[in-house]
This record gives sequence, C-alpha cells and structure tokens, in this order.
Amino acid sequence: MTAQELFDHFRSMGTWVNWNATTDHFQIGDPATEVKAVAVAWQARLEALKKAHELGCNVFITHEQFEYPEPQVAHKGEIQPYEKAKRQFCEEHGLVVFRCHDVWDRVPHIGIVDAWAAHLGLTGPSAGNAMEAVHPAPVPTLRELAEYVLEKTKPLGQDGVEMIGDPDAKITKVGIGCGAGTNYQKMVSMGADAIIGTDDGMHFWSEGSWVLDKGIPLVLVTHTVAEEPGLKKLAEYIDKELRIPATHIPLGSMYKLVGRS
Repeated sequence: MTAQELFDHFRSMGTWVNWNATTDHFQIGDPATEVKAVAVAWQARLEALKKAHELGCNVFITHEQFEYPEPQVAHKGEIQPYEKAKRQFCEEHGLVVFRCHDVWDRVPHIGIVDAWAAHLGLTGPSAGNAMEAVHPAPVPTLRELAEYVLEKTKPLGQDGVEMIGDPDAKITKVGIGCGAGTNYQKMVSMGADAIIGTDDGMHFWSEGSWVLDKGIPLVLVTHTVAEEPGLKKLAEYIDKELRIPATHIPLGSMYKLVGRS
C-alpha cells in the first residue's frame, strides 16, 4: 500500500468531510511512497518525527497541523526556521507526513470524542453530536469529578487538572468535547450541568467567566491529553484492520503544574 492509498482509505471513511475545504492533506513527502510502518501522534513535533524514524516508520500521521501558525504581531517570521528543521529532517529520512484530523475527530466509537469518553469511563445514554456529548456524571460533586478526571488522565501525562466553580457543587450530567472547537453553551443546552473541557477549547475571560456566571462546574485538561486515546485507537486500527505496522507516539501534556499546598 502506498501513502496515497492509505490516505484515500481515510478519505473514503470521512463522508462527513468537505474535501474541498479540509485540513486533511499531505504535509510533506511523496504520496507514492510504499508504506513500511506508520507512526501516529497528536502533533508532528521534531521529537516525535525523530522517534518515528528510530522506530523504522516511513509514514507519519499527525492529528494537528505540521505548520505552526504565525504569531499575530511581534515575532512574525521567527517561527519558520523551526518548521524548516522539521522539513529538512523529513526530507533527509524519506518521511511522508499527512494529517488525519477532520476524519478521525468524528469516527464513531474509536474517533477522538468517543475514545475520550470511553477512556474517562463515561457510560450510559448520551446526548450529543459528533463533537460534543453529554453523559451521566460518574461522581456527584465537582471536587470528586476533578479527582476522577485526574486519576483517569495521569497515565496520559496529566499531573494536575484545573477546576472552576464550587468544589461542592452537585452534578448529574457531564458535557465533554475535544480540541479548540468545543462549544460549552451547546453542551449546557443539551442538558450538561458540568463540563470536562480542554485548555485550547476555551478562554478564561469568556468561557471561564460564563460558566462561573451560570454556575456550571468545569474541569480542564490539556488538549493533547484529551485526544491521546483517540490517536491510540487510530494506530490500533491501522495495525489490526489494515495490517500495517503502526505505533502511537504519545506526547502527553506540554507543561507541568507547579504549586504549594
């Protein structure tokens, strides 16, 4: 199978994707390359690309974009040398990179959102769509929810979670979502009285203030951590269903929380 054929397989799965306006495309390398082994990671950071090469992978599937967005004002242009280093590494080692984001976010059961719910152990009837869902709360208070989420995400590299609201607030239904497009208002309209969100999916000055005003308890984890379970499922799918050796390279949280009790 070539890299193009592998990409086309995911394209055939993503019937919900507007293929004229999608983020999913080849980032670097020759699509005609025969696939030897695949690495899957949340982001094509240089450390992950090097790890993929060490593992003997010649195709790298990234969930987030290869390029870093340019800063708005002060340091525009300074980010490009880092991208050049990544591109040079891929070119030197024949590494083909394509993005699988718009497809894998919404794949039922094993895609990003559903895999996150399964990892959190959220069961029972759920209301929602492909990007937001509402499940019965696994515990009765915000404090317990924060402790519960931390315990579930420690193995993924989360050493602490953020909590907004009254720790003793009672909860019955939890809204979840992943990534930067999480809509808290939609979750509440679907019946959520608490939310498990991601740091890239909100602004404290807007969503944070909104949940405080509404009295909606909120627990935050990092964007990366919330999507690792789905990317692990992607690697497993390629390995088992397509019979191509595939490895998930976990990146975990970019930062550690430091504090004093």
